[in-house]
Amino acid sequence: MVFVAIRGNRQYNIKWVSTQKTSLFLRGKVKSMSDTREIIAIIGCRVYEEKEYAFITELLRQCEGSDYMVAAFNMSVDPMSTMDEFQYEMRLVGLMEKLDCAAVVILGETINDDTMRDIVCRTMLKKGVPVFSLERKMEGCICIAMDYGSGFKNMVLHVLKDHHVKRPAMLAGIKGNHFSETRIQAFREAMAECGMTFDEELLMYGDFWEVPAKRAAQEYLSMENRPDAIICANDTMAIVTCREFAAAGVKVPQDVIVTGFDGIISGRLNFPAISSVAPDYESECKLILDIVNRHRNGEEIDTEDKLIEFKVVPNLSCGCPPPDENTAERMANVLAESSTDQKWHVYSMNRLLFEATDKDELYTAAYILKDAVGMWPQFYHYAGIYTDYLEGEPEGDPGNRCVSILSFKDGEHKPIGSFYDEAELVPDLPELKKKDSGINLMIIRLLRTSSEVYGYIIEGFKKPLERDMRRCEELGMFVGTGINIILKNRKLTWLNAKLKDANEVMERASTRDFLTQIYNRRGFYDALNGLITDEANHGRVLTIFSIDMDRLKYINDNFGHLEGDYAICALADAVKEFASENGICARFGGDEFACAMITIGELTIEAEEVRNRLLTRICSQAKPKPYKITASVGSCGQIIGADLDIDRMMSEADRKMYADKEERRMTRED
Repeated sequence: MVFVAIRGNRQYNIKWVSTQKTSLFLRGKVKSMSDTREIIAIIGCRVYEEKEYAFITELLRQCEGSDYMVAAFNMSVDPMSTMDEFQYEMRLVGLMEKLDCAAVVILGETINDDTMRDIVCRTMLKKGVPVFSLERKMEGCICIAMDYGSGFKNMVLHVLKDHHVKRPAMLAGIKGNHFSETRIQAFREAMAECGMTFDEELLMYGDFWEVPAKRAAQEYLSMENRPDAIICANDTMAIVTCREFAAAGVKVPQDVIVTGFDGIISGRLNFPAISSVAPDYESECKLILDIVNRHRNGEEIDTEDKLIEFKVVPNLSCGCPPPDENTAERMANVLAESSTDQKWHVYSMNRLLFEATDKDELYTAAYILKDAVGMWPQFYHYAGIYTDYLEGEPEGDPGNRCVSILSFKDGEHKPIGSFYDEAELVPDLPELKKKDSGINLMIIRLLRTSSEVYGYIIEGFKKPLERDMRRCEELGMFVGTGINIILKNRKLTWLNAKLKDANEVMERASTRDFLTQIYNRRGFYDALNGLITDEANHGRVLTIFSIDMDRLKYINDNFGHLEGDYAICALADAVKEFASENGICARFGGDEFACAMITIGELTIEAEEVRNRLLTRICSQAKPKPYKITASVGSCGQIIGADLDIDRMMSEADRKMYADKEERRMTRED
């Protein structure tokens, strides 16, 4: 039964479907008229697709000049995604929850996951607002669906009765699919109503897409007794059928009638334009707004399921005149503009990614974005990122704080860098909600990758084209990717710094003595090689000192190894001080030390003088001890040149050091 409901000047065609559940009554608060609009939120996947765009633009048309504006929350996942993939979109649901919405519309057909739809439904029902679910039955929601069966049946009846077809064929969708089987049943009912028997040989399946539909069309062409009409379960298969028949020299509609279902743009642009069955979005949106107004005015509403009739739209492919002679021309112009826009948008987004490839500071994303959106000054652009992705974020819970990185309105860029709570959605939301703001639709999309949510981006429109809404998705995807690149670069920079520090630590560990932190044997020879190969030192004098601590075993045996280590470090500090001005020093191991000094002339310094300098340093720095810290010293000098022999010099310095040690052994006090 079709019920024509009239409320004021509103009229819409719906079917009221009886359900076993108890009707749920919601009562809203009566709100006074003001210059501020309320928001009707829409949520779904890929809201820019043709069917979703058609619904949204019709709702916008009916909201024009009213107390409502529309906010479309676009989930950036595929409708067939799993719950694991949807979990990142919960932040988008959270954004919608924070808004004071007049109603919420769930595009149920676009969200394949039952759990995700249920989460959205339950979340918004807690807000006490009407929640509509389109094409999906959900407990607690006002479920509205299109009556696919009756719409398809009416198209079949049009072909049979108005065009007197005698041998119709049915090109169905996927075998066993609900939507496909519903249309097959409608086809059979229409045939029976006309007193006709359907030839099962003429039932084929095109799976709703091109390749199987092409095979089916070729089978129809190969039949000796061809059908005089092919009624397709969607427009895509109808377009393919027309193309295959035209290639075989069979004319549509003169030789065979072809019809479709869905009313998509490409069907209207086909030659001949496809006769189709289009969703009655006008009636659907009128119904939604009527319920929202009743709730807003404090009236009781129920949640019984409702069906909306499809509209038969005859066109050239069935032999009827086009409903609008200028449709194709207008749509061709729109597509041409869309193609040009897409070209420039791809260029702009590629440039955005190119600019991001070598950046590692997130604030630079703001400057990149500024150039990226400058080509579309007629729109509203806003982007905010969560402050937990900033370095040195402000105090407070970073998970609920945002900072603006893009703000474009009224043809100019606004100041950015302001911090605000996520609950605000956008700082200038009160201005956008005003009736004279020029913004009737906001599209909100997360800035994210497959595993991270960085923030969100909002685009505002007065009356968007389909291309505008697709560009929002593209922009969000590119900006999310650009931010990801910058953050990855930042992490890489941090890791490189850490790696550099680690390498320096490892290098130091391999060239420094662990106990004294002066060079070890390897470090000494590496540093010495650098000194003698430096052209500035050629012709100067290199003096090598061999220094050996006296009585280390005596200290260890009588006072302990900790005292022995103390004595080694005290001597190492003195050796380092001795060589500090123009040389290097090292601990070769145990009680052995070495120094290398470069001077302009020959360095004449006796072992006793070196020993006294070391003792003076030790006495000035070390604590009083019950033992003396002294050393034996030997040295050897040579001009730096081609005949420089380091090994010979080290041997000579060692020889003199041992001679000094032996000479002092008999006079040394224990």
